[in-house]
Amino acid sequence: MKELRARAKELFDKDEIDVVVAWRADPETGAVKPHIFKQGDDLEQMVFDDRCVHNLVTFLPEVSGHNRRTGVVLKGCDGRALVTLLAEKRLKRDNLHIIAVACDGVKIEGKTAAKCADCVTNVAPVADTVIGEKKAMEPAEYKQLEYIAKMSPAERWHFLAQQFERCTRCYSCRQVCPMCYCETCIADQVGPAWIDASAKLSANTMWQLSRAYHLAGRCADCGECERACPEKLPLRLLNAAMQKAVAELFNVMPGTVPDAQPPLSVLAQDDPDSLLEGKR
Repeated sequence: MKELRARAKELFDKDEIDVVVAWRADPETGAVKPHIFKQGDDLEQMVFDDRCVHNLVTFLPEVSGHNRRTGVVLKGCDGRALVTLLAEKRLKRDNLHIIAVACDGVKIEGKTAAKCADCVTNVAPVADTVIGEKKAMEPAEYKQLEYIAKMSPAERWHFLAQQFERCTRCYSCRQVCPMCYCETCIADQVGPAWIDASAKLSANTMWQLSRAYHLAGRCADCGECERACPEKLPLRLLNAAMQKAVAELFNVMPGTVPDAQPPLSVLAQDDPDSLLEGKR
């Protein structure tokens, strides 16, 4: 933590950044929340430990706008989200100083976050400063899919229908996701209205599946959608299923290769096509 604070101070002192997006511990309560540090702020309040759950990449498009020189502290999963946003031209790399900190896992309500068991890299794939020991990238095991993989198709649908029916369509999952930045979401369109606005099973299913397809090949598995959901829906299951399919088809793990476009946003002549029995 001392190294992180020292690096942030050095960047301010050298006038290389205007702000740093990081985590701040409330001196009164000890609660850790995202915070925008500016020159002159008390950097002793900047922290990084297992309480730093939030994905700070969500805030970057607004904070770094208008060529604001922005430092940002990132975990491995956050960094994978950043890689995709850079590839999609959502952010300008020249505006950012990325401080990648080695992450040993985070906790939610005192328990190790489920996403940490499936983490493929503990350090952001792209960085200007690296603090801590970077571990070799590990292949995804998709442990969160083991539960539903044992089900029959009918059992699986029954399980998912039970989950979808509980959705209140509050859109917390969308609001917290760094990948959900469409000017007009499909759920908000009214001409035509693609998804019924009411919170019923058919409309909820359409919403959840549409969002999962939109994240295919893009989701960094930061787990923020599931954490933010007031109904505690297992949203990572849908995203992981899409991620696994993309990995098997294109041999790509989202956000791990800087400058690489998400696989479903490009057309390569050697893409596999099962309908055509193999390669194109």
